[in-house]
Amino acid sequence: MATRRNFLRLVGTTAAGGVITQYSSDIARALQQATDGPKEVVWFQGQSCTGCTISTLQAEYPTLEEALSAFRLAVTFHPTIMAEAGQPAIDSMSTDPDILIVEGSIPTDIPEAATIGHRTAEEWVTELAPNADLVVAVGNCACFGGWPAAENRRRVHGLGPNVTGAQGLQFEHREKGGVLGGEFASGLDLPVVNLSGCPPNPDYVLLTLATVLNGHVPELDRYQRPKPFYEPLVHDNCMHRGEFDRGEFAEKPGDPGCLIKTGCKGPYTNCDDQERLWNDGTSVCLNVSAPCIGCMEPAFWDRFSPFREEIEDSPVLGNVSATQAGAAGVVAAAAGIGAHMGRKAMGYGKFEDENSAEPEEEAD
Repeated sequence: MATRRNFLRLVGTTAAGGVITQYSSDIARALQQATDGPKEVVWFQGQSCTGCTISTLQAEYPTLEEALSAFRLAVTFHPTIMAEAGQPAIDSMSTDPDILIVEGSIPTDIPEAATIGHRTAEEWVTELAPNADLVVAVGNCACFGGWPAAENRRRVHGLGPNVTGAQGLQFEHREKGGVLGGEFASGLDLPVVNLSGCPPNPDYVLLTLATVLNGHVPELDRYQRPKPFYEPLVHDNCMHRGEFDRGEFAEKPGDPGCLIKTGCKGPYTNCDDQERLWNDGTSVCLNVSAPCIGCMEPAFWDRFSPFREEIEDSPVLGNVSATQAGAAGVVAAAAGIGAHMGRKAMGYGKFEDENSAEPEEEAD
């Protein structure tokens, strides 16, 4: 039966976007479980810019427009789109949601940095999550801490390394734990399902919900992200990959050539955006010569900054720069191409696969 199809598996075998078009009736049927009342949904926001909500709301699915509109109206709590405000909004929130969606990081050192009503985000999340069948973290902040968890390097106002103690639901940067703890499991015996990105593609939200509502368990990577979305390596599918292989590099964004030297983090970023594209299949960052900044990955912000510096000089490789790698005998570094070409010349063929490699040590 079509309703028993695992939409996330179909993503891996169907052209990006095709799943939504071909199986729109099945996806609509899944959403109706929340629309008609059997499933209650709470969309909660912690420390966030609301970008993940805006991304999801702006998605265009013409064949699903009516079902999506009804679904959005049926969500019992969403502080951005609900008509109610103040106490009436809180009163409408299900305290026993079937699906808890969290956007934004949770501050733990200064809990008052994110509040709903007279309670902190941390209090709400730790109360609601154990009651939910499914907990979904939408966006890098909810997954791993995101930009609110960026390092307070100057120790402004004498505060800690992370000003508010911002954490993800089940991760703090790349370390498992977070607000709910590493052992947390929802009513479906699933960990928090992480849909990372700043913001994530709206397809990720829709297809993940449809998969679970239709009775399937998504296959997750070691960062608890659905594999079909987060297995592809941006670098392998980039429109500039041929220029990389020929050693043709742009010196600044907008120049012709591979964008590695302008700070592109595509070799260390996993997602299928290069095929899926954004804005109704129109384009994506690299296609308009904007270097990938690694926003789909854990420990984004600090891990990949400064964003416009060449990747070999960034914390990704620890303390080994392209120059040092060249001095150690990497073939192409001496020619100014960088250690990335050296690895290729030495037969490695591709960059580290985040899903199979051991976690790297955090940079000091």
